[in-house]
Amino acid sequence: RQVSLQGGSFGNKRGSIDIGQPFSDKVAFRVSSVFEDSNSFRNNIGLRRFAVNPTLTYNPDSKTSLTFGYEFLRDRRTADRGITSFQNKPADVPIKTFYGNPNDSHVRANVNLFSATLYRQFSKLSLRNRTTYGDFDRFYQNYVPGTVTLDKTLVTLTAYNNATRRRNLFSQTDLNYSLTTGRVRHNLLGGFELGNQRTKNFRNTGYFNNTNNTSIQVAYENPTTTVPVTFRQSTTDANNRLKVN
Repeated sequence: RQVSLQGGSFGNKRGSIDIGQPFSDKVAFRVSSVFEDSNSFRNNIGLRRFAVNPTLTYNPDSKTSLTFGYEFLRDRRTADRGITSFQNKPADVPIKTFYGNPNDSHVRANVNLFSATLYRQFSKLSLRNRTTYGDFDRFYQNYVPGTVTLDKTLVTLTAYNNATRRRNLFSQTDLNYSLTTGRVRHNLLGGFELGNQRTKNFRNTGYFNNTNNTSIQVAYENPTTTVPVTFRQSTTDANNRLKVN
């Protein structure tokens, strides 16, 4: 059993647990989990995430092992593109300066992973197979700081969002054979991997003040804004579907 607590600057709070429990000489269970909530040295930036990973292992005999696992991750944070530049150098603004609307800048990720691992020993030959299925759902919406006017009074902002959905199925099998020739020992390794990946990617451009303007100018010294933005597809935005075998 292990429990860990952490605290730090900028409101950092993090806790984790790791618990293992045998039910018999053939079956064991383990779960690890973490939660974190933190702000940042940058204005308006924060994150909150949670993950849990239970696994169950079954050993029917001394030569066989079968493990099932599941991992879940939920991540929420503020999208932050950092500060802009001026004449090929970082802009001379406080390092905590945030550009855009922090209430409209966010990143979210949800991950679900399932796995099964089989190990079997046959005399000098061992077999290991690991099969995983993953479901990834990620979205981010952000403001991008751009060009600064020569008198350093205004900076240009653009905005966009992007959604990606990906599903993976992979199976990897390894065969390892041990043998000896004279005084030399050898390990021969062979294997194969099968995989299928499907991805959808969709992007929208931000239009400001319910117009067709895809950029605005805000004050160089105070570039946060609450100007309304409508996100919709432009002719160059991605709407992709990808399949890989």
